[in-house]
Amino acid sequence: MKKYIIAILIVLLIINSFVPFTCSEAAGKVYGKSAVEIGGNATSTSADVAPSDAPEINAASAIVMDVDTGDILYEKYAHEKHYPASITKVLTCLLAVENGNVNDTLTVSANVMSQVEMDSSRIGLEAGEQLTLRDALYGMMLNSGNECALTIGEYLAGSTEGFADMMNERIKTLGCTDSHFVNPNGIQNEDHYTSCYDMALIGCAAYQYPEFKKLISSQTYTIPETNKNEERVLWQENRLIYSGNGEYYYQYCTGGKTGYTETALATLISFAERDGRRLVTVVMKCNPTTESYLDTIKLDEFCFTKYKLCKPLVDFELPEVNSDSTSLLTNYYDDLNHELPIYYVNHSYSFYIRSHISDEEIEKRIEFYDRPIGALAGKIRFYYNGFELGASDITVSVPFIMATSTDAIVEENNKPVPESKVKTYAKRVILIVGAIIALLIFIITFVLVRNAIRRFHTKRTVKYFPVSRDMRLKKNQERLKQEKLKEEQEKLKKQEEQSNQSEKE
Repeated sequence: MKKYIIAILIVLLIINSFVPFTCSEAAGKVYGKSAVEIGGNATSTSADVAPSDAPEINAASAIVMDVDTGDILYEKYAHEKHYPASITKVLTCLLAVENGNVNDTLTVSANVMSQVEMDSSRIGLEAGEQLTLRDALYGMMLNSGNECALTIGEYLAGSTEGFADMMNERIKTLGCTDSHFVNPNGIQNEDHYTSCYDMALIGCAAYQYPEFKKLISSQTYTIPETNKNEERVLWQENRLIYSGNGEYYYQYCTGGKTGYTETALATLISFAERDGRRLVTVVMKCNPTTESYLDTIKLDEFCFTKYKLCKPLVDFELPEVNSDSTSLLTNYYDDLNHELPIYYVNHSYSFYIRSHISDEEIEKRIEFYDRPIGALAGKIRFYYNGFELGASDITVSVPFIMATSTDAIVEENNKPVPESKVKTYAKRVILIVGAIIALLIFIITFVLVRNAIRRFHTKRTVKYFPVSRDMRLKKNQERLKQEKLKEEQEKLKKQEEQSNQSEKE
């Protein structure tokens, strides 16, 4: 029976390899798609719409990205590689909230402490000290504890090197192309670098987690007493969220992470929310440190006030594209007995424009294809002063065609038509199910034949072997009977002899 079960499992594995389950693809989808791949990506920092009034900043590189759409509102050498310093810990935090349990207990190892420079940023953990992952995350994100980051990395991957591999694999899924990480805390290393663009993608991915948002927005946190230390009170190092910080306070900031080394200079990744919009801002290589806060405030204010999110298709309906005399797909639909196709637009499509431009000033140009490309029937392109701001697909639902009488259709039918994915998958499923049924029939037949053979042999054994046994029993009984008869005869003979002897006397 084990062999049959193994055979069935092998068949199921074959099915899994042939049939593409789209749900697993959805499960693997991650946030942080490269902005250039997002339809309607803001082109507001180029050509005629480029802001001449953009603020001057101290940072060598910077970027402002919409967290929800991936649109880039501002960039300055955004793909230039720099040392990130402690903003590295945003990626460490992302991996921790994705793969760890905040209630787990972590033990600080001697190996971790050997990697911590005593004059670097730390919260005073000791080898053998135990604390929860939540406590370690607060120690890392509020006070930038390097030993906390190393302990988290060891907890998740077993070693600093293993965690670095984990970091580099994760950023590939986010679309990062300018980065390479070798440690979880950002300690200076020539092979540890990133760009503002990549850090914005990492920040967008992390900002989707409530635990991350709670960490970066907290001004203070108390780590309770441990087996090695008394309780510790931590304070957020990001000045943007403290209302008493004067010019460094930004009321719309929801949190962030600072970084600094002598080589990297000041780095900062921060998040801000206003009027339903959510932005992530990254500035790198600022000097002095306070300039990172001022640059961030300048850029956020500029993007919030000078740009707005335009949704040109919210109440938009396509004009009539079919009539008795004309059709979108003339060559395809003429003289056919069918209902008219139904066309759709993406009503949630959006892009950024300068705030002084009204929605009515956005020109819409509708382009229909000669015939559908799959479900795509055309595009709507959006222009302002002749400059294209974005484009959105027009999709079509083609009804069932009851008759095909045109020359165009006949000609089209003579061409080999590629099967749809649904048909292909359906055929595969039918073939696989047929193979399974055939396999099951074979197994059942095999079992029935084998059992029949066994029964045949069993009957033969029952038929012949007991006969031989009975014959042996019969012979034994005859032998015993003869012996008993012989004994009786001898006894009678002896009695006769005794009787004769008595008569003689």
